[in-house]
Amino acid sequence: MNRHPMEPGKLVAGLFVLGVAAVYGLDAAGERDVRSLVPLVVLVCGLCAAGVVSALTYAARRKRARGTDGSTP
Repeated sequence: MNRHPMEPGKLVAGLFVLGVAAVYGLDAAGERDVRSLVPLVVLVCGLCAAGVVSALTYAARRKRARGTDGSTP
């Protein structure tokens, strides 16, 4: 069976987008009063966090593929 590699950056981005969608949903339902700028700032920060996680994942996979673990001089 072909398996796709785990991509934590997409997971982080998806969780932030779901969170922002939930906040907008609560605002539309009248449960919470949220200023319109707050979810957008959270979304941008979430996408930046997803980018950092993706970069770290790429670096770790590249290091593992090379076979270097940093223990040899």
